[in-house]
Amino acid sequence: APVTPGAQNTRLRAATAQRIELAGPTPVALFQNLLPGPVLRVKRGMPLAVTVDNGLETPLSLNWQGVRVPNAQDGVPGLTGTAIAKGESRDISFSPPDAGTFLYRAFEPGLAHRALAGSLIVEETDTPEFAGDYVAMIQSWAPDPTMKVPLLTVNGAVSPTIEAPAGARVRLRLINASTQFLRARVVAAPSYVLAIDGQPVTTPFPLKDGRAQLTPGGRLDITVDVGTADPIVVEAETADLPIQLVLIVPMGAGTTTTGAAQEPPAPLPANSLPEKIPLEGAARFDVPLGSGTVSLASFPTLGRVKPGTTVVLSLINGSDAPVAVQLHGAPARILDGKDDGWKPWWHDAIPVPPRATVRAALVAQAVGKWAVIGLRGGDGAVVAARSYEVQ
Repeated sequence: APVTPGAQNTRLRAATAQRIELAGPTPVALFQNLLPGPVLRVKRGMPLAVTVDNGLETPLSLNWQGVRVPNAQDGVPGLTGTAIAKGESRDISFSPPDAGTFLYRAFEPGLAHRALAGSLIVEETDTPEFAGDYVAMIQSWAPDPTMKVPLLTVNGAVSPTIEAPAGARVRLRLINASTQFLRARVVAAPSYVLAIDGQPVTTPFPLKDGRAQLTPGGRLDITVDVGTADPIVVEAETADLPIQLVLIVPMGAGTTTTGAAQEPPAPLPANSLPEKIPLEGAARFDVPLGSGTVSLASFPTLGRVKPGTTVVLSLINGSDAPVAVQLHGAPARILDGKDDGWKPWWHDAIPVPPRATVRAALVAQAVGKWAVIGLRGGDGAVVAARSYEVQ
C-alpha cells in the first residue's frame, strides 16, 4: 500500500468494493480502495491529521490499536463519542507519544473483518540503522465458506515477495489484522524480537526456533538477517501444512558477514512507559470471557481509578477457544503466576488461552473511559465488552 506521511492532512475514504478472489461474493470495505489501507507514517510526538469520509451504508468509527490517543479520539462509539454517520466526514488529529508499529481500523468488528484497516508506523526521533524497514500486514479470508484453513494475505497479496539488501539486517513489522491466532515462523534465518505490540523490549532476544505467536490485533517487530543467496520464508504454521506469508529475496552482491556472525541488535529507544508497576494497593477487576457473544452497544464499567493507579485485570476465559483481549488507553504487562513479577514486555492485544486465566497489570494514564474488549479467535466474535474510567 502507498505510504502517506502524517505531517499533512491525510484523507481516508471508506467505501465498499469487490474482491471476489479473497472474499467471495461478500463485499469488502476499503480505505482509498486499497487493500490494506494506506501506510500512515509520522514521527513520534509529531501531529497526525486524518480526515475520514464515510462512504459506507453504516456508521463508522476509527480505532487506533495500541496508540495512546486522547480519550475523545479513541473511536469507541457510545463510550468516547459518536460514530461517523453515513455520508459524513470527520477530522481526527493527535500526536502519537510512542514510536512503534500500530494498526488503524474500523472499530465495528463486521467492518474490520471486511478488511477496513491499515498500518500506522510511528517512527523513532532518531531512526535506527537497518538496511531495510518493511511492513507485513496479515489479513484472513474465506472466499469459500467450506474452507477449513483461512486464506491469508500479506499487504493484500498471497505470499508476496520482499526484495531486501543481500547480506544485511532488516526490520520486519508483522501486523496481525486477522481474526486468527497465528504461529509465525522465520525459516532458517537468525531473527531477534525488537518490539511487541509497538513497545520496544528492554533487550532484544532471539526467536526460539524462529517461532512467535501473533495475537489478533497484535504486532511484532523483528530483525531478519538476510543472506546472500537463498530467499527467506516467513510462514504461518497450521495443523496441516504451513502457509507461506512472505518471501524475502536477497538483492545485490552483499557480503558473507551475516547470520550468526552478526551481534544482537541494539534495543530500540524506550517509550515513556512506567519502569515499575506497584502491585500493592492495585485496583483489581475480573473480566469474564464467556463462550456467548455480547453487544458493543454498552460497556459496563469495571470501576473508577485515579491517574497513576495500578489496575490488575483478571482475564477469565471460560470457553474452549482462545480470546484476544484488546486494551484501550494503556498497554499492560502479563503477570507471573503468583503476581511476583511480569513478562518483560508490553501488550495491548493480550492472548488468553482456552479455559485459562491471565492477569495483566497496567498503570492508568489519560483521563477518560477506556474499553476492554475480548474477541474470540477464529471468527472474531465479541465475548467481552467492559470499560474502566480514569478520573
